[in-house]
Amino acid sequence: MRSTFTLSKAYRGFDEGTEFERVAAYGPWHVASMKLESTDNLRRVEVTSEELEQFFAA
Repeated sequence: MRSTFTLSKAYRGFDEGTEFERVAAYGPWHVASMKLESTDNLRRVEVTSEELEQFFAA
């Protein structure tokens, strides 16, 4: 599983192209798939696997 992610379009107040690092990955017991932290201002966001596919570049 990769550890860096880039937004492919604007999402939750973050601009397209914002880079994130994976802070935590969750198991099936959690609603979110993982927690990401932006590399520029250290804001965090939890995302589902569907949100990863829809908003983050492959």
